[in-house]
Amino acid sequence: MVEKGSDMDWFAEQVEAAIGELPPELRAAVENVAILVEEEADRETCREIALGHPLELLGLYRGLPLPYRGSHYAGAEPDQVFLYRRAILLYSRDNALEVADCIRNTLIHELGHYLGFDDEELHRIEYGEPPEEGED
Repeated sequence: MVEKGSDMDWFAEQVEAAIGELPPELRAAVENVAILVEEEADRETCREIALGHPLELLGLYRGLPLPYRGSHYAGAEPDQVFLYRRAILLYSRDNALEVADCIRNTLIHELGHYLGFDDEELHRIEYGEPPEEGED
């Protein structure tokens, strides 16, 4: 459900609260990542990931996931996690979810990409499914 006061300032406060509520072990694992809020994915992003409409994308991770970094990575620009306000508000309303829950879930999902998980692995984790054959 869309909550009253769902303007950008209110939304940014919800994002700050979600960051503060991350499990300590997740917060400790995340370094040099900028969390950015935008209204929606821009045209270039939509083209790049073959997105039909910007409101289909709740969040996006841009960077080099931890498992793929080597010693050459030192001093790199921060990775980025984008949270798209309009898409999250719409998804929350359409699925009768609290906006804060949708923000938190999207943030954790995108940070999962930072940690090296792909969408399929994150789906299994999010829904409590067992790992595929051959995984730990």
